[in-house]
Amino acid sequence: MIRLACATLSAEGFDYRDFAATFEMLPAAGFKCVEFNLWDAATMLPSIGRDLRERCERASLMPAAVYGHGFGAESDFDIAKDVAHKIRLMEIARDLGCSRIVATGCKREEGGGLARTTRILEELVPAAEELDMLICLENHAGSNLETVEDYVRICEAIPSPRVGICIDTGHFDASDVDMDHLIDELGERVLHLHVKENRGRGQVDFTRFGEGTTDNHHIVERMAQRGYSGYVTVELSPQSDRPTSVDDLRKAYEMFAGFQRET
Repeated sequence: MIRLACATLSAEGFDYRDFAATFEMLPAAGFKCVEFNLWDAATMLPSIGRDLRERCERASLMPAAVYGHGFGAESDFDIAKDVAHKIRLMEIARDLGCSRIVATGCKREEGGGLARTTRILEELVPAAEELDMLICLENHAGSNLETVEDYVRICEAIPSPRVGICIDTGHFDASDVDMDHLIDELGERVLHLHVKENRGRGQVDFTRFGEGTTDNHHIVERMAQRGYSGYVTVELSPQSDRPTSVDDLRKAYEMFAGFQRET
């Protein structure tokens, strides 16, 4: 199964508390699945989860994943706080009817580096097993989760199939990471896919689909050939020149809809 989703970031930008644009624009563009960016404490309330589920049902949108703030802890006390936060994310995902949470890391060498991220994940694995959740670690340029070597360290330290990689194609391009090498080395640990368009490998310059240099289709096709089963989430990063339109989202939907399959 491969289903196409769209992140609320694509419709809302970084103003993500109401999600009014999401419920208006995503169905109009053709999307049937949505990934919720829940970065603010106000979006973690039980009432918000109930509200989002009801609105998804009315809009015929299927929740695909829940995205929270990044892994990291400057102290042992912060480890406990981050574990509690990620468990709450898993509870929200369960209440929405999906089975994936997504988060990236802190800036490189902040938040205790990969060592504390690993400690947090060790604590989370039993909760992920109990709640039947997948923990998807997304790469970001300049973060503790950025390179193939970062993911090798995490995957060796945390062998649980509940923990794996969320490929963000645009961020890997911005970090000048060879995604074919990543798939060759760790393809079996890829649990989630984000497609994003970047302009110019080795630099952060996100743009609209079709205006950059990221070979998104190649990466999705490689994962499909490996038998990947899950979601491909469109992330259209907010642009400064004009707001994202339904036409922008429809173009992205049409670019990737052909990868969808139910078996």
